[in-house]
Amino acid sequence: MKSLGHFFLILLMCLLTVATFASCGDDDDDDSDAVSDDDTADDDTVDDDTSDDDDDDDTVTDDDTVDDDDDDTTDDDDDTSDDDTADDDTTDDDTGDDDTEPVFADEFRAVEMGSASPALKIAAHACQGLYNDELGGSVYTLSNSTDPIWLDELELEPVETISAADFVAECAAQYPCVKYDYTQQGLIPAVITAGVALRAVPVDLNMAVSCDNPAFDAAATFETLNTRYLATKYVYDNYIDETRGLAMLNPGYSTSEFPYWDPPITSETSPTTVDWAYSAHLFVSFLVNGCVDGNEESDLLDDIVNKSPWTGLVGVYGYASYWLVAGGYLYEAQTRCLDSANMGAIPTGTTNLSFWNTRRLPITEPGFVDSNELEDIAYDPEKTYVAFIIGDGDNVRFIFDARRSWMRDRLTTCADPEGACPPLTWSISPHLHELAPDVLEWYFERALETGHDYFTLPPSGHLYAYPGALADDMQDVFVTETENDARLLNVGGTVHWEWFNGWDRAENVFLPKYAENEVVQGIFPVNVPYMFNITTWDDIDEDIFFKIIKGGDGGRVVMFRPREWRGINNSGDGTWTEKYFIDTDRMADELSGYPKGTVTVIYTTSDGGLSLQNAFIPLSKKLPEHVVLVSADTATRLALEASEANSAD
Repeated sequence: MKSLGHFFLILLMCLLTVATFASCGDDDDDDSDAVSDDDTADDDTVDDDTSDDDDDDDTVTDDDTVDDDDDDTTDDDDDTSDDDTADDDTTDDDTGDDDTEPVFADEFRAVEMGSASPALKIAAHACQGLYNDELGGSVYTLSNSTDPIWLDELELEPVETISAADFVAECAAQYPCVKYDYTQQGLIPAVITAGVALRAVPVDLNMAVSCDNPAFDAAATFETLNTRYLATKYVYDNYIDETRGLAMLNPGYSTSEFPYWDPPITSETSPTTVDWAYSAHLFVSFLVNGCVDGNEESDLLDDIVNKSPWTGLVGVYGYASYWLVAGGYLYEAQTRCLDSANMGAIPTGTTNLSFWNTRRLPITEPGFVDSNELEDIAYDPEKTYVAFIIGDGDNVRFIFDARRSWMRDRLTTCADPEGACPPLTWSISPHLHELAPDVLEWYFERALETGHDYFTLPPSGHLYAYPGALADDMQDVFVTETENDARLLNVGGTVHWEWFNGWDRAENVFLPKYAENEVVQGIFPVNVPYMFNITTWDDIDEDIFFKIIKGGDGGRVVMFRPREWRGINNSGDGTWTEKYFIDTDRMADELSGYPKGTVTVIYTTSDGGLSLQNAFIPLSKKLPEHVVLVSADTATRLALEASEANSAD
């Protein structure tokens, strides 16, 4: 039945896409191989979290769902290293926790990727993961334009810089190897999994490095086991017990070409997830039809997720960049993939996670960096209160790329006596406290510099998931983990995404769970991956901007009316997407026209070209005095005060 449902859903999406002047199955992101996608020209009409607003200079197809940069890897060659810092809470069952004492490097080397071949890049990132797992923070890769920037931001300097070729030659002399044939490109995720389990370097047949006595000869074994299913089944049968979590790595399949169930390989394999897979001991796969009921790949994925040593609420690293239908990935959130409904995404695919993760202990206690005090204002029915949220903070790649430059723009504006610096809220990944604690601290320290920047949990809290669609027992785990994240980051709200037909269940079953403890009190809803209206608001007066959702014990959370702002080019005039792409004058008029006493939240994304410089900053100078910009957490408090005031009336 799910397969039949997929057919009708695809047909519906195509018809809707035609109706909105977009081509069926065409992602508006510019995925050209040689040019980075800066996310400012993307006017998608879907919210797929795949738009790329980074400033990388990858040379492979960039779909923003997987970081095409060369990225981080960590190592654990002889189990003497500690990957405790790679442990993603309890979500993916202690994927990196081996209860050993971490060892940190006093200095580190940088590896220059330059024009290395795809196979050499994969090997170098695998080696980076092996080295960092054994000696935390010992190897950093220079793979794109953002990598040296972060060294500058954090005032770090390598003791030396070596070439990828020299690094792999050194590494291959110390570790076993897995021999494989890069021309079997679709099987590379299985090759990586074998290498992770055997702590062995993947060596292509045509590389200068020899692999005469491989720990595993994938070239020979996969000569007959030559499909995604057969190769993945082999490594599952032989190596699943040596892994601690799950990652998706697109080996180069087209993300946009039909047929979705059998896409061609059109780009080189990006090595960005490889170093992290080695460091965190991840099972790597890319089963294009793993979410299609009745397909053998679906049965295998179910075994991987539910018969592994790390079952439970599973956070999936990388990105499920398959089945791109009408501009949105059907399974990007993973939650609806299997009947077990126990998966969510941790969008990664950025460089050097193994370095950032292993160079120090994770952040485990609140107060690691001070937060700005929330605004001390009381609700005034003669005012209109609006909070703006910078979206897509769940995607760790965004955090390393464009959001860093946005934060720098924000610092410049706030330091200018003539500049506008009203409160602004950033969504930020709750996994940075383990994945990259230095980077998390950097953001919080920069927020202190402005005095007016705040944070909130990204979609949908602990994982990019559809929480209302999770299995009942997984919903309780998800709430607990999200509340733990909120306490650690000292935030009181979360952006919340659901599949378009899941909002009734979310509002009636899932969201009241947050009301029990009132740790997370602000809910900022967005419909993904398609920008349909959230139907639970259809019959509510348009002048009502939030709902109070109560828990069984009388606790309350505030669910705000969904409102997104994606671009300023006034595209989509006369269509149902028009309101997402209005210029600053029209947005100022809209906010000014809200009834006085309104408290609302605007969720912004850059996939339609919106930025701080062209939207939020000029808008803030056009608002009348009665429109007050506030942080998201303050908006939540004011909404509760407004509700009490209205009840008293």
